Amino acid sequence: MRQVPDYSKNIPYLIVGNGRLASHFRHYLEYLSIPHLNWWRGCDKNLQTQIAQTNKIIVLINDDAIVDFVQRNRVPDGNQIWIHCSGLISTALAESAHPLMTFSMALYDVNTYQEILFVMESGRTSFPKLFPELPNPYMAIPAKQKSFYHAWCSMAGNFTTILWQEFFRRMKYEFGMTRQMLYPYLKQITVNLQADTPALTGPLTRGDWKTVKTHLESIADDDFQGIYKAFINVYLAQKKSRQYS
Repeated sequence: MRQVPDYSKNIPYLIVGNGRLASHFRHYLEYLSIPHLNWWRGCDKNLQTQIAQTNKIIVLINDDAIVDFVQRNRVPDGNQIWIHCSGLISTALAESAHPLMTFSMALYDVNTYQEILFVMESGRTSFPKLFPELPNPYMAIPAKQKSFYHAWCSMAGNFTTILWQEFFRRMKYEFGMTRQMLYPYLKQITVNLQADTPALTGPLTRGDWKTVKTHLESIADDDFQGIYKAFINVYLAQKKSRQYS
């Protein structure tokens, strides 16, 4: 069982940033009644004053600004632990804890937050030491593999979102279908993926290349034809590799 930290000396966390991730992180800490401060560029609070009041600074700003921000504001002889949540960056200036989740404008319930996997860097401070109050699952990966890990997170989350958003738009404006009509299709795809059994269906799995050819002809002038072709090539390469490996 995790021990409840002593909050009598310093405030446990200072959250730097005011974007989506910062809003979600604040909301999660509020759910768990964990004291914290918040600073962002343009607010009326003094950053160094807030740093002096806290044990840990969680930097939730754009990836390309993290290292410079920590370098400029880190006190050399300070006792604070600096933490960033980038899935890509690795720096000796700050610890790393990447929440493997997509964060929308809407805030989530506490159960959703507690299920989030935090991905740490191997050989660095462990998750329980950085966040003793949080019950989340966690694991560590080598720093040199973070770019590979983050690329796959981005492809799985962002690229499928682009595809589904366009699917909803096309079905609405071409055929008058509402999103609610299409949700059962999305839901079952998600259920099939979560079942950890062969989830792929359709002409590729059947080897129905006549249908595939017809599909490509129907979207000949569409930006997404290139995506369709790219996925066919990936599917065929994977199939060949697995068949003859």
